[in-house]
Amino acid sequence: MSEAETIGEALDLSEIRLEMPGYVELVLSLVIIWGFGDAASTLVAAAFAGPSLEANPWIRLLLVHHPLLVVALKAAVVLYAGVVLLECRSVVERVPGWRAWFLGVIGLGTVVVLTNVYVGLAAVAAV
Repeated sequence: MSEAETIGEALDLSEIRLEMPGYVELVLSLVIIWGFGDAASTLVAAAFAGPSLEANPWIRLLLVHHPLLVVALKAAVVLYAGVVLLECRSVVERVPGWRAWFLGVIGLGTVVVLTNVYVGLAAVAAV
């Protein structure tokens, strides 16, 4: 790279291609966010802020009874949803805007996870 050449000119960006995520990648992302991410962040928020701040009354009841029941329930639901989505791939891919729906649900799950983590961190900071 010569002194007159900038970094932008030195990089060859013609080989970089952005690809849309595939169906299986979207299902896997949904399972990770709504399965692991939501369960872990719910447990973090409940551990530091208490189960009384949980918005879902069913999850709140499970947290009060035994926190691992929340993990079992969320794992079962997301496993079922993931299997159904994989088995119904041909049907889902015929629906207009199916990729936008997936991205919206994944985005919503990310917001839920971040909110749960924020609640837990705010409770720690308040102590």
